[in-house]
This record gives sequence, structure tokens and C-alpha cells, in this order.
Amino acid sequence: MRKTRKERLTQGASIVEENLCPTPQTERKLRQDTIVSLLAVGDISSDHVRAAEEIRTVFETVSRGMFPASSWRSETNQGSNKRQRMDFIDRMSDREAVLWQRCYLPWTRQLSCEVASGIPGTRWLQMVIDVVVENESLEVIEQKYRLGGGMALGFLVSGLDKYMAIRCEIPVQVRV
Repeated sequence: MRKTRKERLTQGASIVEENLCPTPQTERKLRQDTIVSLLAVGDISSDHVRAAEEIRTVFETVSRGMFPASSWRSETNQGSNKRQRMDFIDRMSDREAVLWQRCYLPWTRQLSCEVASGIPGTRWLQMVIDVVVENESLEVIEQKYRLGGGMALGFLVSGLDKYMAIRCEIPVQVRV
């Protein structure tokens, strides 16, 4: 006897949660957040973690909507014919907009002008973004940018310190 789609979905939803664990192969591929790991061993402070989270938030907010997305509307089973065009700043919350304008932009201007490794054209900003947003390990950064042992941590901490210094310059009344 053939089961309907609804019956198959109901049967699939009743699978015991034991089977939903990742496979050993998947677990080997999982990486812990580099920033959290550095905090755990005491290489960075909780202020550095807050700065990294703000950088990650603003970076993801700015890049949100930069790529095509589905415009499927489930209520009508049709694609939408009208597409709203909005700048990324229009999609930001007030907090995100203040962080972007008053902290992130000055910080990126400052770090993007400084070369930070042995590879010509390598910018300090890209190194920090690779760790904070892309979750690259410090070892990978040191190999990628031809840095000596321990230099990646120094660049990361200094970059986060520069962000925190700019962040502290925000007047109290507009603090986010």
C-alpha cells in the first residue's frame, strides 16, 4: 500500500533523536570558534571577544542581501514579480547602523592602509577578518600570510585593540 506524503513526513518526524547526532566524520570536520578558543586559554580578554562579536555582526549585516536569494512565496506558490531594492543600510537596525558608521568604518579605514605580513599587498584588516569572520585558526593565518610563530595572535589582538579604542570614542549619549 502506498503512503501519502503526509504519512511519510509524519513517520520521518517520529525518528528518535539518537539518530540525529553527527557522524564521526562530521565531528572531525567541526571547528571550534577561534575567538572562543583564544579566550579559553587566556590569549584574549572578554573585551576582545565583544569587539570580535561586533565586527562579525556588522560584517554579516553589511554582506546580508549582497547575493541573490529566492523570492518564493509559499502562500501563493508563485515567485514575487516585484523586488524591493534596498541599500544594506536600510536593512540595518539602529544599533547596527551606529556600529557601522561610528566604529566599523573608521576601524576598517585604519587597518586597510597597513601592510601586516611578508606578502606585498596583504592588509592587516584582511587578517583580522579571516580570524573573526571566517574562523581561520592562527596557524592557518601564519602560513597563509607568511608570518613567524605567534605573530598572528599579536596582529589579531592589536587589531581588536584598535577597534575597542575607536569604540570607546563614541559619545555616551549614542552608545549602543
